[in-house]
Amino acid sequence: MSASGLTVRPASGVLVKELDGEAVLLDLASETYFGLNHTAFRMWSALTEGPSLGTAIEELAREYAVEAPVLEADALRLVEELERRGLVRVGRG
Repeated sequence: MSASGLTVRPASGVLVKELDGEAVLLDLASETYFGLNHTAFRMWSALTEGPSLGTAIEELAREYAVEAPVLEADALRLVEELERRGLVRVGRG
């Protein structure tokens, strides 16, 4: 998976609850939850609210002292895990 041109949106029926800078994602259909630490929740926010995965990575790179390829790999790994669990929809443009 490449970040170029991809969009990431919460899947239907997924609720997000922020708790002290961290978050819990609840899939209403399966009644399962997934916890996000502070950094992963910031990534979730940028990925699901931004116009594209690439734009989110650029935004996060300005906030965190990490090399762009490392950040992109981390973001893609998070997106793949969330998609595998049915918590996000990944699309093109």
